[in-house]
Amino acid sequence: MPGALLSDKIPKELEGFWSGNSCKFSLEKYALYIGKGGYLYEGEDNVEFNFVNVSNKNKWSHFNSKSEFNSYHYFYKLDGDKLIERYPPEEWDGKDLSFLSNQESQDTIYFRCKDKDPLIESKYGEALSLLSSSVVTNCGSNSNTDRRKCINEVFRFLDVNRDSELHSAEINRGLRTFSLITILMSQNSGKNEDKDVTFGVYLATVPFMPLLTQTLMANIDYNGSKSLSLEEISQDRTDLFSAILLAREGVVNDLKSVPRLLQNLAPLLQGLSGLN
Repeated sequence: MPGALLSDKIPKELEGFWSGNSCKFSLEKYALYIGKGGYLYEGEDNVEFNFVNVSNKNKWSHFNSKSEFNSYHYFYKLDGDKLIERYPPEEWDGKDLSFLSNQESQDTIYFRCKDKDPLIESKYGEALSLLSSSVVTNCGSNSNTDRRKCINEVFRFLDVNRDSELHSAEINRGLRTFSLITILMSQNSGKNEDKDVTFGVYLATVPFMPLLTQTLMANIDYNGSKSLSLEEISQDRTDLFSAILLAREGVVNDLKSVPRLLQNLAPLLQGLSGLN
């Protein structure tokens, strides 16, 4: 999983879909989805996805996430069916919490929405499903993580039809989720990334997913069932969890080059498609 999967659970009452009073992204131009261990925000010009640490600070929930380039700090508090979002002052030292009592910047006010916005869900459905699952909270990268529970939760998230086997469509969905999250988190680079271009890069990866799935099947489907069990995935790896953690940072760094690679491949792929 790209990025760190982090500590305390987000308070249940903050989970859900939040936006302006109409709850329609097409009108409000901003929306926030808060899940069990992270959030997705889309505004008119940007999209932001993060897994977060959560702590209580003066009755505010402090969402904190650090990337290679940026640190993110958001403070949330409920006011009835409204969610107040407050930001620390520029160059915040991480200790002075006086701004929580004495408002120094304009708050963002969200209204609780009964349903997810169809446009947001159509674009980011896999990411929203992951945030709604127990994967994030059960796969923290710390010594207290129950490794078997983490692996089982990941497999359960992927196993849509609950038959204890991963079929091609389920593996494709897992790859789409991984690709989408990786590309979303690449926007946390501190550069001014165009959200539409970024999402276009994700769409460009989708046709490759069945090819990757076929490769996985050819290498891991030992019993020829055209599906994968947890035992097959774990074959030859006595500690699958540690293998994933050790490989994660290298894999994530490699994946940061995926968008640029796909952009460079686009003309070639278009040319090849013209040969059909």
